[in-house]
Amino acid sequence: MTAPAGPALTRAELLGVTLERQHLLRRDASCAQVASDLLGLQAQFPTGPRDALRARAADFTPEGWERGLVKIWSHRGTIHVVPARELGLHLSARDNRGPLADLWGGWGIPADEAARWADVIRAEVSSGPRGREELKEACRAAGMSEWLLARVFNGWGGLLKEMCDRGELVYEPGTDRRFSVPPEPVDWLPRDEARAELVGRYFECYGPATLQDCASFLGYRVTEVAELARRSALPLRELTCGGVELAYLGELPSPSEARVPGCVLLAPFDQLVLGYRDRSRLIDERDLPRVTNRAGIVFATVLYRGRARARWRREGRRVTVTEFRPLSDTACATIAGRARRFFSPERVEVLFRGEKDAPAPRPFDTDGLPSELRARGGDGE
Repeated sequence: MTAPAGPALTRAELLGVTLERQHLLRRDASCAQVASDLLGLQAQFPTGPRDALRARAADFTPEGWERGLVKIWSHRGTIHVVPARELGLHLSARDNRGPLADLWGGWGIPADEAARWADVIRAEVSSGPRGREELKEACRAAGMSEWLLARVFNGWGGLLKEMCDRGELVYEPGTDRRFSVPPEPVDWLPRDEARAELVGRYFECYGPATLQDCASFLGYRVTEVAELARRSALPLRELTCGGVELAYLGELPSPSEARVPGCVLLAPFDQLVLGYRDRSRLIDERDLPRVTNRAGIVFATVLYRGRARARWRREGRRVTVTEFRPLSDTACATIAGRARRFFSPERVEVLFRGEKDAPAPRPFDTDGLPSELRARGGDGE
C-alpha cells in the first residue's frame, strides 16, 4: 500500500534524487554494498561492472574491486555481478533449484548425461578456478564426445549455466571468464519471499519509480509486483513527476542536497539506464536509440547537465566520446576533465567525434543459441 502522494518533482529534481540513491553523487559505500543496493550489476560486457563501481564505490581499485562478488545469471535471465553473500537471494528469486535431470531441453543435453558430467566439472573446479576451455579439455580427456561438448559448453550457457542456476558453480566477476565453486553453500529461500525482497530493495534504491519500471527491471509481471508489495505490506510512498505517480521506500534527499552534477559517466549496461522502463528522467526520446539500440547493446553513456548527450568508450589509454550532436567547447572541456578524473591516476587521452565517424555496433552473435531462445532474440550471456 502507498501513502498519499507527496509534492511534485521536476524532471531534473527526480534525476538528482535518483543519482543520489544509486551512489552516483557521493562515493560513500563499498563495492559489495553498491552491488547489493543496485540488485547486482549487469555484465554483458565484462568491464561493465568494473566501471559501474569505479563511478560509485569508495573502496574501488582496478585490482581488487571484485572481492566478495560473484557472477551469475540473475533477473531477466541476464548475467549479473552480485555479492557472494546474496547468492541465495538471487538464485531463489529465479527458483532454479530442481535436479539437473530436469534441465531445460533446449541445450540438447541428454538428461542421463547431465549429472555425470556435472560431477566431472565440479571435481575440476574443486582445486581452483577454471576457464571454459580448461573445463572443456578436462571433459574431453574424461571421454566426452565432440557432439556433447558442443552442447554442454554452448556459448549461451549450456550445462555450465544450469549448474550456476543451481548454485553448484559461479562465474568469477572479473574479465577472465573463469568458474569456481561458491564460497559457501546456497541458502535457499521460498521464491516469493526472495522476489518480495528484491521488489522492496528496488523501491529503496531505484525509487521513485513506477510499478511498470520495477516489473521491467526484474522481469516480473506488473500484477506480480503489485501483489508482492501488497502481501509484504511495503510502506510505499508516492510523489509525482510530470503528472506520473512514482513510488519509493525510505527517505529521499531534498532536491537541494541532490543537485545534478555537470557530467556523469555511466558504464555500459549501467543500472541507471536499465532500471527504468521509462527513461525520460535522463534520456530524451530522440536519443533513446543512441543509448540502447536494436542490436541489444546499452552503451556507456555521458550525462551532461542531466541529459544523455554522448557515448564513451575506452581503448587502452584513449577515451573516445561520440557526440549525439555537436557539443560546445565548454561541454567538451567538462566531459574531458571528468573522463580524466574518472580514470585517475591512470592518464588517458580524450578524443571527440560525431556519430557519422563512429563504427556501427556489432550485434550479439546468436548462431550458437538454442532455437527456443533464438526465436525470442536471446536472454543468455
